[in-house]
Amino acid sequence: MIRCCVSVFALSLMVLALSCGAADNGDTRSLEGKAAPDFTLTTLQGETVKLSAMKGNVVVIDFWATWCPPCRESLPHLQALSANKDLAAKGLRVWAVNLRENKEKVEQFMKDNNYTFSVPMDQNGQVARTYLVQGIPTTVIVGKDGNIKNVFVGFGAGSEKRMDEAIEAALK
Repeated sequence: MIRCCVSVFALSLMVLALSCGAADNGDTRSLEGKAAPDFTLTTLQGETVKLSAMKGNVVVIDFWATWCPPCRESLPHLQALSANKDLAAKGLRVWAVNLRENKEKVEQFMKDNNYTFSVPMDQNGQVARTYLVQGIPTTVIVGKDGNIKNVFVGFGAGSEKRMDEAIEAALK
């Protein structure tokens, strides 16, 4: 009994320490104005994407998963951004970074929903950790200079408009 209580107490201290450390580091919003951490991932189609190779473009990086209702709500907007040829001609790139799901599940989800945007796979969650993602969806807008211009956590009423305005500003 005493050993169990000591174990629970020790575990509680570890959780508290980890929580405090996470709070000290902030979340993704704390990265606004800073250089976007570089990463290389493989997409569902087997292509390698590297953020630093996109310098000179505006990159929308959206962290999501198929099981997440607000993520699913945001994906039609990502699809529209990704399919917009005028925005692409201005230098917009859209990456919907899937978190920790298997390729087959994500491929089926994309097919079922007729989505065609690029899906880099963050299968071990390392890129999300680097970006301090604490909740999904988290959308990061990286400017042409490679710096993070805006971060949006969650998705709801008004999100599309705020994202569109941030993207337009970044493309100028």
